[in-house]
This record gives sequence, C-alpha cells and structure tokens, in this order.
Amino acid sequence: MGTQMNDLLPDVTYWLTLQIAKSDPGIDLEQVYQGTVELDYLYQVLTSKAQQHWWSKYGIELSPVTVNNAFFRAIAVLHDRNLEYKRSRNRSETDWVRELLHL
Repeated sequence: MGTQMNDLLPDVTYWLTLQIAKSDPGIDLEQVYQGTVELDYLYQVLTSKAQQHWWSKYGIELSPVTVNNAFFRAIAVLHDRNLEYKRSRNRSETDWVRELLHL
C-alpha cells in the first residue's frame, strides 16, 4: 500500500481513543494523565493491540512512532474532553438542566 505512516496517525488515534473510552472498568483519566502504572499497562496492551489490529485487518505494519504518538494523543483527547465536560457541568448555562433533573 502507498499509505504514508503520517496518514495513519488520525485513524490509529481514533481507534485507540475508542479502545480507551470503552475500557471496563473505566479508566481514571486524571490519574493516567499524571503518569501511573496504569498508564504503562495501558500503553503496553493497547499499542500491541493496535499493531496487531492494523496488521491483521489491513496488512499494515505500524511504526512504533505512529503508535506511540497515537496513544498519547488519544489520552490527551480523552483527558481534555473530560475536563471540558466537568467545566460545562458547572456553568450557568447548564443550571436549567440541573434544575430540570433535580440535581
């Protein structure tokens, strides 16, 4: 395939983001973002899983740099989304929702 590795970065990032988001039990992104043993474990498991997925499904061998960048981008995306969600819950624009739900 004539696919450049950089072209795969958004797809691998998206795939890893989904894998992290659907983890059961859920992952404490605040702790992971700070760097923990859980982060190391996630990194080892998910980067291997990503490489295996791309190889078996598409016949593409992902470079370690692509997988590494995609993994940390996925963590950052989820962490930022989580922060934005927390911020939006405490805004005056969402007061009516809390009142409606009796929170």
